[in-house]
Amino acid sequence: MSTNAPRSSGASGDGPSGPRNRALTALGAALSIACLVALGLWAVRQEAPTLPSGPVPLAELGAAIAFYLAGCAVRAERWHELLRYNGAQPRRADSYGLLAVGQFGNNVLPARAGDALRVVLLTPRARTDARTVIGTIVAERVLDVVVLVGLFVVLAYGVLGGVDVPSTSRLAFAALLVAGLLAAAGAAAWILHRRGRLRRVLAFIAPMAEATRRLRSNHGMRLLGITFAVWALEWVAWWLTARAVGIDLALLEIGYLMGLASIFALVPSGPGYVGTFDAAIVFGVRAVGRTGAQALSYLLLLRFVVTVPITLIGLVVLVFGYGGVGRVRALVRA
Repeated sequence: MSTNAPRSSGASGDGPSGPRNRALTALGAALSIACLVALGLWAVRQEAPTLPSGPVPLAELGAAIAFYLAGCAVRAERWHELLRYNGAQPRRADSYGLLAVGQFGNNVLPARAGDALRVVLLTPRARTDARTVIGTIVAERVLDVVVLVGLFVVLAYGVLGGVDVPSTSRLAFAALLVAGLLAAAGAAAWILHRRGRLRRVLAFIAPMAEATRRLRSNHGMRLLGITFAVWALEWVAWWLTARAVGIDLALLEIGYLMGLASIFALVPSGPGYVGTFDAAIVFGVRAVGRTGAQALSYLLLLRFVVTVPITLIGLVVLVFGYGGVGRVRALVRA
């Protein structure tokens, strides 16, 4: 079952090498490059960034990494529960190990390839089909978006009323864009219905939507609580990172930055949200009244905390636990 889904997806042009994904990858790369160029031109006009030195800042940096990895562990437990609730039979070691592999893939490979690695490697081990695994990953995204967008709205427009937020015209444009996408989806559904294909399409995607649909229950409330725990741990990690680099950011300001970064992450970008994530952090730190040099220092250290350790762990797990990249390529081609 695990090998049929990738072949059929690729045939329809929606798989990892399909034209739609190639277009999204190209768009994401273009936006990332544009953001990086703009950030580079901005950064050369700032004072040199500062990095942790001395026992206390280095201890705070180590604690930040520990809290971030703890958040990843809770995230893996959430995925494990999602899988089991939706009929899969994963080993907890696979849920944890492949969460790290997925983080590695998303940080170094284009087009969210880490999620594809999770699907390919877990499906045969969890005695389920690829669409069910995809559905649990979609449900993860939904939970994260609900928490982080809610956090951004509450902090940016409520508690921290003085910070910079997107203008009304930009919000109106975003609303029109969402409405346009919904209208396009409705038109596509109508065309499929007229051609007699809608039922088959709905039957194909139903397993991918089931995990999200089941969130409307006590199960969903429990997972929402786990999601709050995930982001609470990351919240502390981001705060400790600021302390390690010598920036006095309040916890509420850190929450604003996290929510803002989640909004920017919705924009297509390259591996690891390169460019868009960085732009969010710089904009956010400047919005809460800090200098450009402080924004640059915080960005560099935060990038290290949230990217390097988990990427290295994921690479080690992939190589020694799942046969390495060559094994994955063989599975995809099978």
